[in-house]
Formats: sequence, structure tokens, C-alpha cells
Amino acid sequence: MQKPIFFSNKYYLMTLILVIIVFVVFILFSYTEKTEEEQFFLNRSLERLNSEVEVILNTYNIAADAVFNNILDSEKIKRIIYYGWEFEDRRDNYRHYLQAELEPLYEDLKRYHVRQLHIHFKDGSSFLRMHRPETYGDNLFDVRDSIKYVNTEERKFVGFEEGRIFNGYRYIYPLNYNGEHLASVEFSLSFQAVTELLKDNFGGANAFIIKNELIEETVFKEEQSNYLNSSIIPEYSYDKEIYNNLLKAESEVNLNIIREINRKNQKELAAQTAAENSFVVSSRVDGSYYTGSFINIKGIDGKTKAYLISYQENDSLNFINQNFFTTIIISMIFLILTIILLTIIFSSNSRLRFLAHNDQLTGVSNRHHLTEVLEREYDRSRRYNNSFSLIIFDIDHFKSINDNFGHDQGDFILKELSRLVKKNIRKSDYFGRWGGEEFIVIAPESSLQDAEKFAEKLRKEIEEYNFMEKRKVTASFGAAEIKNGDNIDQLIKRADDALYRAKEKGRNRVEV
Repeated sequence: MQKPIFFSNKYYLMTLILVIIVFVVFILFSYTEKTEEEQFFLNRSLERLNSEVEVILNTYNIAADAVFNNILDSEKIKRIIYYGWEFEDRRDNYRHYLQAELEPLYEDLKRYHVRQLHIHFKDGSSFLRMHRPETYGDNLFDVRDSIKYVNTEERKFVGFEEGRIFNGYRYIYPLNYNGEHLASVEFSLSFQAVTELLKDNFGGANAFIIKNELIEETVFKEEQSNYLNSSIIPEYSYDKEIYNNLLKAESEVNLNIIREINRKNQKELAAQTAAENSFVVSSRVDGSYYTGSFINIKGIDGKTKAYLISYQENDSLNFINQNFFTTIIISMIFLILTIILLTIIFSSNSRLRFLAHNDQLTGVSNRHHLTEVLEREYDRSRRYNNSFSLIIFDIDHFKSINDNFGHDQGDFILKELSRLVKKNIRKSDYFGRWGGEEFIVIAPESSLQDAEKFAEKLRKEIEEYNFMEKRKVTASFGAAEIKNGDNIDQLIKRADDALYRAKEKGRNRVEV
């Protein structure tokens, strides 16, 4: 049986491998392009979020400047603070006066998420916390670098810092009275304001996490319940107020999606937060792509203290991945069609070559192909002085078999004999049908004695094989070895003469 072209045709295999290589290269190129596009949009997403946060914080900075300049830096407010500083025995009275004076302002500020309004004396001691008026007198220089900076440098500070009660984005101003530094005034913006504005403008869900060590070092023990430990990033805790609002908010990005994004990117989250980078991650959840953008919030020392997180459904990633999936499907279809077309072409060519070289009935080499092999072996023997032998045999009384048992039985014997001989020849030998019931074996690197032994083996195999129930099938053999000065026709004639002698001597024998 002819081998499938997948295994026997090297040109087919080479072409197939080339097509597959081109396909793989194209897929790798498409994947690289997809990855670069994804990274571009992820970077843009992070940049956009960072810009929006800066705009929000700068807007509050302008508002804080206005409130400070028009209200808190007034003569009346400064005089109360001055008297509180100067007259320690009546400090509680002046604290109450100041609280009453600032109460309407503070109520308005809270509506805009200004969580703290805090006045500190120039020595760092707390004079009035509008958010906790019952807590005062503690010195903040050791735990609040920003307050120490403003009161020693007499310069404004803007930035994030954890406080004794709340964290916040701080706007702290030095306060002077009668030409001398008196105190500092602090507005503290809750990041709830930032998360709500981000949600109003862009949707999604937002969270805020802060380093545990900062909470433990700075926040009053009784106030640490304002934070909730993060299971996904153990070194950080959620701001509970923002987290609770996240639970209540109606959004296309729910808590289950957020947990899945965090779970799938757990190693990346751990590595990036450990490096204190701003970064963005993405994940496919329930058939859609989502991003988690982490903006690092730095303290006065320039080190990351917290992260503002925004989770968004990302249509760009959905579009990019859908395009890539479509490209893969189209490429696979094209690859399959190409392979089918190649198979058809090479199968047709292989079939044509098979018909050109092989006998249609038995499938073994035909006379045309055997002649080509003889010429090739003849040239090789002359070039390298190698020997080769030729065996010619035919089936004894084959005409009688056809006449008595029919041509179908004759064809069956020809095919069975071909299969039997093919099974017994060497890989280096060539076997084919020379014509009618006559066959030849070309045996390279074989002497006449080798050819005679081999012919005798084939004769016995044929004699012992059960081709028919009622009649034995035998064959007569003639063998000849190429000699110096021989041409192909002479070699064939000597083998043919030997076959003729075998028939004359009674058939079913080998002659040389």
C-alpha cells in the first residue's frame, strides 16, 4: 500500500512546515501587537486617572486658599487663637469661642468632604479639632511632619498624611498675628471626595488603601477601627468609610468582580506595591475586560503611603481582544483551507507520480520506473565499480490459470504474489512488474551467488504460499550479474536467457 503523502513526500512536508511557521509567526506578531496595544491603553488609563486626581486635588487647593484667605486669616479668628495661646488658664474658653465661630464653616466644608479642620499652636500642640473637639492638647510634631514643617518653616504644605484620627490630603497654612508666627490651620480632604468625583465622571468603583505601619504608628488606638485589613495586599488596609460606600454603590464593577481582578493579579499587586509604583492591571471576568489602576499617594518624605484605586470596565481592551480572537479564527480557517488545498494538490501530484511509476493492478513499480532504476544502478556501478544483479521471474502456466479459473483469479494471484515478494525483499532492492506475469528484482550490491540464493528463497516462498485451494502456483527464475563491458540490454538478455533455461528444465527452479 502506498504511504500517505504526509509521510512520504518531503516537498509536501516542507511546504506544510513552511505554512505552519508562517502561521505561527503571524500569530506571534499579532499577539505582540495586541499586547502593545493593550499596554498603550493601560498606560493611557493610568495617565488619565492620575491627571483627574491632580485636577481634583488642585481644585480643592484653590478652594482651600480662598477659605483660608477670606475667613481663617481674619483678624477675629487670629485674635481668638492668639488669646488661647497667651492665656493658658483660659484656653478652654477660647477653644469654645473658636469652635462656635467655625461651626457654620465646618458644616459647609463637610458637605464637600473636607473631613478635618484643625488648628495647631506654633509649638505643635493641638488647639482645636473641629472633627473631634473633645481631643486636644497633644503635641503633633513627633507624628505629623507636615505640621512641624509648616510651623518651623512658616510655609504652606500640600500633600497626603495620616493623622491621629483620619488620613487625608492636607492643606496646611502658617498663621501670623502682629508680625509673628502664631499657629497653623489645616484643611484635610477625605479621599472619599476624590472617589465620588471619579465615579461621577467615569463610573466604575474606587477604593483607598493605606499602609498598616503608618496606621499603627500614627493613629490613636481607639480610632484604628476606621480601617479594614486588606486580604489581597496584607501590608495595607482599606479606609473603612470609602470601602463601605463602595459596598453600597451601584456600579457595573461590583465587589465580586473587584475580588476576581485582585485574585488574578495577586502576584503583580504584591510586587508593584512592594516597589511603591503606580501601576495598572487588567483581567477578563465574566466575558468582559476590567482594569484596576493604582495611583501611589506619597507623603512628605516622598515615599508611598497609600494607594487610590479605580476599577473600570475597559471597552478598549474588549475591542482589542475581540479583534485578536477574530484574527485567530480567520487565520485558523485560512490555515485549514491552505492545508486542505496543499493536500489536494500534492495528493493529485503524488497519484500522478504513482501512476507514472507503478503498475496499476499490483501497485509495484512498472517497467518504465524499473528501466530508470536500472539505468541509475548501471551508472552507479560504472562510477564506483559496484556490483548489482538482476532477477527475472514469471509465473508458471499463468495462461492456463487465466483460462481455467478466470482473469479475476489471475489478477488476484498477481497482486498476492507482488505483496509476498515485497514482504521478502531488502529495503535496498527494487521490485516491479516487467509485463504480464513477468517480474524483476534489482538487487544493488549483490553478487550472482547472492542473487541466486535470494531467488531460491523467493521461489520457495511462492511455492509454499496458498494462492489457490485446487492448484499450486510456482515461478521460474533467471538471475544475472552486471559484468565489465555489459550494457543494460545485455544484462537483461542474460537474465532472460537464464529464465528461459529454467522453463526448459521443468519450471519452478532458478537458473543463472
